[in-house]
Amino acid sequence: MAYLMDIGFDNGSRLCRNVYYFEYKGIRFKLIQNNIRKWRDTLLTIIPERNNEEAKNRAYITASEFLSALSWQNNSLVKLGPSGGRGIPENFQLRKAKCSSRTFPKIPFSGHKVGYDICCIPEVDNEEQRDALFLFREASACNNNYLSFLFFWQILEIGKGDPIGWINKAWRKNRNKISLPNTHIERLHLNGKSLGQYFKDYRDAIAHISTLKAKDLRLKLDLPAENIRITYSTWVIQEFGRFYIRNKLKVEKSMYLLRKRGKGFPTYLTEEDAKRFPGTIAYKRLRHNEIRKKRWY
Repeated sequence: MAYLMDIGFDNGSRLCRNVYYFEYKGIRFKLIQNNIRKWRDTLLTIIPERNNEEAKNRAYITASEFLSALSWQNNSLVKLGPSGGRGIPENFQLRKAKCSSRTFPKIPFSGHKVGYDICCIPEVDNEEQRDALFLFREASACNNNYLSFLFFWQILEIGKGDPIGWINKAWRKNRNKISLPNTHIERLHLNGKSLGQYFKDYRDAIAHISTLKAKDLRLKLDLPAENIRITYSTWVIQEFGRFYIRNKLKVEKSMYLLRKRGKGFPTYLTEEDAKRFPGTIAYKRLRHNEIRKKRWY
């Protein structure tokens, strides 16, 4: 008996269509967009053998990588988690699949953006890029600024680099390429420290909140000024994390959802493969008036 795996996820950027089919890195999925105020969206995939835990893990990891890429592409809040599944006949078709279970949203509803699609996502071709996009996705969707800050900082540690030196150099040489108003930096109150050292000290203060010996670095969590400080610190380090992913880890190439030679199951192809195997865009973008007719939740 086969197994229909159900992976729930939140997505703040609402898609043009409520159903998509696609193959990503050898695994076929059906994406169902649900009512955002009631249920999480769903990725469905078929595991040929119900008790094959290795295949289930591979499907979940692949889904997670896809959603990290989609979150990066659409600049959306995305968070996922397993929702369950059920046994199905071996000849069961993905097109007949429906959500086997429904789960409540895991991130607070704060409005949503509409009119997005899944036709183009960044190419992820190594572990460093995969880890960085995962951390960026989780940090962006987290509703705790202290945890978000730690995740964004960990992006800068990928590749065994020097976060302090890299931050200082990036701010000195590429200030015009980092989307940050000077007022954000002024709100940090560096007190003579370099920007890199400030972030390192703040990272230590969060990670060792009850054991930090240096009293001048300890956080005052119950003061309004500390809440303002962590808010601006998170905004700033998020942009450094974004710049690090693009320029240090080289997340620059794209993948496109195409139907090879104009037919077949929609499949993500790299830019190189798209040239070798010409195809048509799997899902055409809806016109503005068509989007307005849809009911957005």
